[in-house]
Amino acid sequence: MPENQANIPQTLTTALEHLADVLEHNGVRYAVIGAVAAAIRSRPRYTQDIDLLLNVPQLALPGILAELQGRGFNFDAETVIREWTTSAMTALDYQGVRVDLLKPVLPLFHEVIEKATEERFENRTLRVATAEGLIALKLLSFRPQDRADIASLLAANRDRLDIEWIRREFAPFDAAEPQRWREFEQLLRESAADDAVSQEISPC
Repeated sequence: MPENQANIPQTLTTALEHLADVLEHNGVRYAVIGAVAAAIRSRPRYTQDIDLLLNVPQLALPGILAELQGRGFNFDAETVIREWTTSAMTALDYQGVRVDLLKPVLPLFHEVIEKATEERFENRTLRVATAEGLIALKLLSFRPQDRADIASLLAANRDRLDIEWIRREFAPFDAAEPQRWREFEQLLRESAADDAVSQEISPC
């Protein structure tokens, strides 16, 4: 198992595999986000939750839910459909693993789904949000854990990040939360400084 997947429980891994199988079988575009994606893109972090952005046609939802129930997911289908329709989010359970499903109600969410790439996970591939997509999403919530995840994503991907894409996608929210971008720029500076120190002390 890759090091960045070492803290992911087997039950969660099985749930992810079932989800990917069902969604791909039904032609649903999705992106793994949240702690699992952050672990794949940066450092290992223990989690018992799965977060997915997905674009599901309303007419296809009942059949997808029936397939998931057949694979052991636990939920009330009527409640899930109502929450998906009215709140743009809902939750399922798989043997104690919470699965949060999010509808792409913002243009940024659609961009994250479209920009997601296939990454190897255990015995299959998953569509995982890019480091840029994860950073943009985490800037929206910006809780302490989100800030820590952003720092880890910067450290793990600093030479490959499209900062201008992040700036452009976060721009619609910047007027309401200007401090967040300033804090992100500070994290960028700290990451660059850490990289410079690492290069100075690395043996030739």
